[in-house]
Amino acid sequence: MTLEFPISDGEADYVARRKQLRKQRRLRSFQHIWQLVFITGLTGSMVWVAMLPEWQLRSSNQIEVEGNKLLSKETIRKSLSIQYPQSIFQIQPQAIASQLETSIPVSKVSVSRTIFPSKLTIQVQERLPIANSTRNGQQGFLDAEGIWMPAKAYPSNIKTPNLVVLEPANRSFPQWSTLYRQVSQSQVKISKVDVRDESNLILNTELGVVYFGTYKSSLFTTQLETLDRLRALPEKLKSTSFNYIDLSQPANPILEMTVPQKEKSSETKS
Repeated sequence: MTLEFPISDGEADYVARRKQLRKQRRLRSFQHIWQLVFITGLTGSMVWVAMLPEWQLRSSNQIEVEGNKLLSKETIRKSLSIQYPQSIFQIQPQAIASQLETSIPVSKVSVSRTIFPSKLTIQVQERLPIANSTRNGQQGFLDAEGIWMPAKAYPSNIKTPNLVVLEPANRSFPQWSTLYRQVSQSQVKISKVDVRDESNLILNTELGVVYFGTYKSSLFTTQLETLDRLRALPEKLKSTSFNYIDLSQPANPILEMTVPQKEKSSETKS
């Protein structure tokens, strides 16, 4: 004899919910498997496409350089740490720009990629040498911002600046950019700037050696104007009859005169 127990509505709902949950779990498992297969296939396809010759940098000939005037394109290309062949998708433009800014005399670099045809375009803004300067016994150049670069970083046939700068041995001159702008605008020709002594800026000019005292940009403008007016001095005072001009107080210029040898002999005898 078989005994049958009636199923209540609550039990029937419970069984239906269990079946529905199992169905949803199977569906989610199928979706996860499908997503994994799709992503794996897509990744593999992208890797395969990236390795095709059409999407690779195979030589430096696929690198265009713009904005260079002093540095040759080949010099800039050789400075790149790129292994050939390499997928264009693996190239990191910002990393290349940062590398160039620290390895060659440039102030700004912009790198862009072209996918098809695969190539790199590098735009550079070079540091222009405006003064000769020696650091740690090594000849080099300063740019208008006071950044020093060794001479060997530039082509050997570069036209060297006429201006010479003597810098402190253990520190930089923080006001160089302002000082250079004023020197470059001076009406009196200046060939050497000596900033080794912070208490006395010394310039070699077409009128001779000039002392300016402690550099102050606002005062220096007045000092240069005073120096320009000294062109009106008699011709004999523009010769070698004085050691230097002191313009530390521009309202009261001082000429440090050279005592002639005959006068020195007379003073010694007396």
